[in-house]
Amino acid sequence: MFRKQVILSCVIASVLLLGGLLQLSRSLQWNPFPADSSYAETEFPLGSSDPAPGGEGSPLRLMIYSDPSDAEGLRVKGNLAEALELAKLAWDEIAAEDIAALPPDPWQVLVLTGQKNEAIDPVLLKRYVENGGRLAVMTRFYAPALNELFGMAQNRGFLQGAVQGMTMVKPLFPGYPDLPSTNNMFSNSMLDVTLLPASRVYLTAGGVPLLWTHGYGSGRVVYWNSTTGVQKTGRGLLVHSLGLAAESMVTAQAGIRTLEIDDFPSPAPQATNPLVRQEYGLSTLEFYERIWWADMARFAGKYGWKYTGLMIGNYQNRTTPPLPPLTGEGPSQTIRFFGPRLLKLGGELGLHGYNHQSLVTPDEPLPPSLNYVPWPDRGAMAEGLTRLAELAHSYFPDHDLRTYVPPSNVMGREGKEAIEAAVPSVNIIASLYFAGSEEAGPLEQEFGPDPDNARFYDYPRISSGYWLDEEEQFFQTDAIANFGLVNHFVHPDDVLDAKRSQGRGWSFLSSKFEEWMAHLTGSYPYLQPLTVRDSVKKLILYQNSRIETRYTADRITIRAQEAPLPSVYTLRLPVGKQPELPAEQGTVISWEPASGLWRIEAVQPALEITLKDGEDAP
Repeated sequence: MFRKQVILSCVIASVLLLGGLLQLSRSLQWNPFPADSSYAETEFPLGSSDPAPGGEGSPLRLMIYSDPSDAEGLRVKGNLAEALELAKLAWDEIAAEDIAALPPDPWQVLVLTGQKNEAIDPVLLKRYVENGGRLAVMTRFYAPALNELFGMAQNRGFLQGAVQGMTMVKPLFPGYPDLPSTNNMFSNSMLDVTLLPASRVYLTAGGVPLLWTHGYGSGRVVYWNSTTGVQKTGRGLLVHSLGLAAESMVTAQAGIRTLEIDDFPSPAPQATNPLVRQEYGLSTLEFYERIWWADMARFAGKYGWKYTGLMIGNYQNRTTPPLPPLTGEGPSQTIRFFGPRLLKLGGELGLHGYNHQSLVTPDEPLPPSLNYVPWPDRGAMAEGLTRLAELAHSYFPDHDLRTYVPPSNVMGREGKEAIEAAVPSVNIIASLYFAGSEEAGPLEQEFGPDPDNARFYDYPRISSGYWLDEEEQFFQTDAIANFGLVNHFVHPDDVLDAKRSQGRGWSFLSSKFEEWMAHLTGSYPYLQPLTVRDSVKKLILYQNSRIETRYTADRITIRAQEAPLPSVYTLRLPVGKQPELPAEQGTVISWEPASGLWRIEAVQPALEITLKDGEDAP
């Protein structure tokens, strides 16, 4: 009897000990890896070259004319200027009275951005192109006297109503999907035209020619039958259409891809999600740990991603101090579990917020549709940010926080000041590249120093979601075409939201997500997977680099100063020409034979590209 009691006591003690160990194991899952949470920044070697011997060849000159009274034309000019700067292409303004002295040149393009061009003599314009000049019309305008110059056989005036959608007849850059007529991403005001047989159509909308080229005399015209040149969503198309006007054109690529996971780590919903329960029979937290994260870790290994996770403390709407500390099983449990795993994959942790209330005061714009509670003042915001930063540093003391994503992409000047005061290590704000809304509040950004506070660099997201529709694919491809960058964005709870997931489970969404990753790495293998902080570091180096390109009929020379190596360039040549490059300088890859587009992956800052005759493209 005594022996049985001893055995029973041992069994009970063992069970209790095992339970305690399991509980301890659970509580220590935040630290399954070495305690060092320091971040090893990626280094990017720079290269500089001497000037080309004798300065052979001509630089590409883009001469932009906009009537000072043409508001729409000035907007197109501003949008085009941003796109050209990102592509490392220089441009100059030209006045109407100076166009008469513009010498025709195959590597000089006169660019008209607006509809008010009455100050330009049409006879002079025709003579300029006829003698070998190159002309790009970026906004359609009605000028019957110039129909033949523009490649129009008939011009019946303006079509009634807007024309939506876009069809790629001839490729400008690899990867653009067609947009159906039901898609309103581009809403074009167009001329009703019939083109001359020699005109070469690249894009159509609703069956109407949208972008075409036309040879006139010894010169060439590129014509946009559209008023959408003001849109960020088409910057890549604008840049590459200029390459159709010039005899040849080189643009640069930053070569970056990032993937942000917003609201991560964050407290997991306590309620069971119907989609997750039906598909996996698990609680939400179990699904995140066992299924979702296992797939995300696999994707990181297979496709090289280095995720940036943006932490959030809670989902309460309290904004008035004193704010409760972020303790207990909610925020700390998920941060302890996922944080080390993300860092182990080479990722970084950044901030999303103490809670999901945007950093705005009552005097700043806040879309009413969000039903958010503004913060009373900058000090209250700073208190919340400090509490989240303290929680992060308690687990990852050697990991500096650099990146901040505003909840719902809304924040004001006061919020930026609060970040600077509370978490001075943060120097990157990542919001939206294109807001696509007239509602006041969403923070739309360019890539570069923040206009309100120069200590921050803006690194906006371009696309989002596990399942990209044709609009997301289009915009993402356009940014790659413009300057070679992907910044994609997902939430863990996109899977849980029936609207965001379109009612599909994770098995379907993860397969679509992986299809997108495979397409991206297969089509653009030169895009380097980086965290946000390393992407910003590389992008600043790219933006500060200086690239001089000179052109002749049979040679292109590139000289780069302080440029990250390896470097990537796109090269558009006349159809039938092929570039050759010494092997020690880099590699030449054909991208779009039908449009003469090539990619150069350079390992040296000085390139000597020889142009050879090849087979005509189909």
